[in-house]
Amino acid sequence: MTDSKKQRSPRMRGISKRIGFVLATLASLYVLAVALVMTPIIQTYVLYAHHIDAWPWYNKFDHPEHYGLAPGKTVNLKLHSADNTTLGAWFLFSESFYRQLPYPPPSNDDFSFPQRKYIPEALQSRPTILFLHGNTGTRAHPLRTVVYTALTSRLNANIMAVDYRGYGDSEGHPTVHGVGQDARAAWDYLMSQGAKPEDVLILGHSLGTAIAGLLSSELSREGIHARGTVLLSAFSSVRKLIDEYYLFGCLPLLKPLSMVPLAPRLVTWSLVHRFDTLSLVPDIKSSVLIAHADDDKDIPSTHASLLFEAFMGPHLPSSPSIPENPLSHQAWDNYTAQEIIHDRTRQEVAVTTAIKGYGVHEEMKPHVVASEGRKVALLRTDRGGHDIGRVEGVQDAIGRMFGFYD
Repeated sequence: MTDSKKQRSPRMRGISKRIGFVLATLASLYVLAVALVMTPIIQTYVLYAHHIDAWPWYNKFDHPEHYGLAPGKTVNLKLHSADNTTLGAWFLFSESFYRQLPYPPPSNDDFSFPQRKYIPEALQSRPTILFLHGNTGTRAHPLRTVVYTALTSRLNANIMAVDYRGYGDSEGHPTVHGVGQDARAAWDYLMSQGAKPEDVLILGHSLGTAIAGLLSSELSREGIHARGTVLLSAFSSVRKLIDEYYLFGCLPLLKPLSMVPLAPRLVTWSLVHRFDTLSLVPDIKSSVLIAHADDDKDIPSTHASLLFEAFMGPHLPSSPSIPENPLSHQAWDNYTAQEIIHDRTRQEVAVTTAIKGYGVHEEMKPHVVASEGRKVALLRTDRGGHDIGRVEGVQDAIGRMFGFYD
């Protein structure tokens, strides 16, 4: 018996060493991953992913038809941000306006394509969507051009798509302040061409929702009323997004740090690009549509719900907090009573419509937001993934809510 134990002992020690080595390796990789997340340059490249372009050697922004867009329907532009950064942008005519233009269009190799002279007239004829794209790629990315095509046809809208600094043929490097300036430059260009604020809808997707929030809140503070703001696949804040990020879709990146004193504060302190749409909600006075797919693998749809709750916040009682004493029956009774009041009030504030096989639409009731002169709605679809702008039902929701079908 003793000899048997002696024979097994080295084997067990070997297994223990291997297990210890694996655990130590995993721990080291975890520490490395967290350290990388806290490194400014890594944060910049991961958040913006502005250097990731499928065909960087093939970009022909002055020939939009190379990306599947109709000849003469898209005008390639050069804009200038407040700090004189040069930006690349496209203006796409609405379907009805484009059909009125001479065909074939005159050719010109210069970026000031002859169709440019029609932009002021197009802005007067139909509403315009200022499209603020997400990270990775450029305004010419196939997942974006199909959305342009859909919005110019289904909604019969003009489209203004801008590449922020560091993307595509735009100069510079992205920062929170910088990309905010770039969105404003696109807005100001539309105004300079004769557009009215109430005819321009601000639409952001993914990272673009944070930029849309910056622009919309800035305009609201200046007393400028856009047609509305659409947030597709939005995140409430970078900090919240990092908290919920999973490596390879299954390994929580920062949740283990919550057990280490002051570690979460250290991560917050290390953030360089502090997009925080949630904090901008009180400043956004335009009508707002938030749309998100429940099968979004990049950003959880809970972010959309959190943003919608923030817009409803002033009309709801405070959400009850979990009792500090879990053994107190009185505390739990009070908590339950407050929760019931909160839920009942919420039902009085918003109307919920379930669409079988599609999703759920929630909208604040007209009498609740009557004094604000706007609409606020949340659309959560069952399917659609991260690129929810391609979903026809979402396009229709935009069209109905913001009067593109009137």
